[in-house]
Amino acid sequence: MTVFKYVIICIIIIFVAGCVRSLYPLFTEEDLIFKTELVGTWVEKDGKNTWIFEQSGEKEYTLYHYEAEFEVSSGNKTPGDTAMFFAQLGQLDKYFFLDIYPGKPATKVKNGLYNFHLLPVHTFSRLWIEEDTLQLSMLDNDWLERMIEKNAFKIPHARSNDQLILTASTEELQQLVMKYAENTKAFPNPAVLYRIK
Repeated sequence: MTVFKYVIICIIIIFVAGCVRSLYPLFTEEDLIFKTELVGTWVEKDGKNTWIFEQSGEKEYTLYHYEAEFEVSSGNKTPGDTAMFFAQLGQLDKYFFLDIYPGKPATKVKNGLYNFHLLPVHTFSRLWIEEDTLQLSMLDNDWLERMIEKNAFKIPHARSNDQLILTASTEELQQLVMKYAENTKAFPNPAVLYRIK
């Protein structure tokens, strides 16, 4: 195994630890909504990473995520790249959620969020938009692992390199996120982004 492949696998493992991956989307066509408030350029609270949402269909977005610093090894960073994702916004009950999945890269990408999605998988976030503030909280992998280990609920899943991947249907995924939408362990520490354009 080349050093580059080893580094990429390590990076994937680091990023996979925090977020839940799913083979299936969170939404059906009927669940999708479009909010013009999401379109624009958003910067994370620390000012490092940028999220740009553009309308790409009647109810779809293209997300460009720029990662200012990409960790190539423990403590060693290099400037990151911009990665493209497809994004869908949906409303389930009174909650808003975002489902993102990767577009195809033109070259090797130095972007941790993108590399986390090297498999064509979906990740889900609870989303709040208030004027020029956007908050995103991804469904937490560690919480889900603990709940599965405790047999708190059953949800179809598989493992790839000891990493959890949900194989549940869209309906089962929706039941999960709606039931735990207000649980701050399931959806912890929202990232705060501010509109700059």
